[in-house]
Amino acid sequence: MRLLKIVLLALVALSAAGYGATFFLPTAFEVERSIYLQHSPEEVYRYLNNPTEWPNWSAVNKQTDPTVIHLYGGSFEGKGARLQWSGDKLGNGQVVLTESINPSSITYLQSLQDVADSVQGFFTIAPERGGTQLVWKQKTVVAATPLAKLQGVLLKYKMEQEQDMGLLGLKTLLENQPKKRASKV
Repeated sequence: MRLLKIVLLALVALSAAGYGATFFLPTAFEVERSIYLQHSPEEVYRYLNNPTEWPNWSAVNKQTDPTVIHLYGGSFEGKGARLQWSGDKLGNGQVVLTESINPSSITYLQSLQDVADSVQGFFTIAPERGGTQLVWKQKTVVAATPLAKLQGVLLKYKMEQEQDMGLLGLKTLLENQPKKRASKV
């Protein structure tokens, strides 16, 4: 009986400590990744500015979730272009391009059905050493409740995974593009 009391007290103490620790978690999360690509900014921009291309390189694709269905809205490129998805593993969400400056930057807003807080995304595309330096930043703010802060930590992890998969996917896609041949005159 004494062992049971010790175990229960330990569980209560751990629960209280865990709950208290959530007050030290942030309410704003930011993830930033970058990659050097041996392609021009215009080539890179083309795949980011058109949401119909996103399933070819991003984590929102058939390899991640074979049941995913994509829907597109608005214009096909630039501001207002939209990608919606629905899948068993990926859930339901959408990305809407909110700003597009050819070929240097793209801003978007991502929302997920099961997450109250949206994610702001930014692509910065800059020429560098005969190629392109691509920086992908995502930011979100969550409510100041303990549960929302814990969900924010999980969302940050998901954003990191999404960026790593996306940048690698974009690099692979660009590297596997057929090389343009010079026309003979």
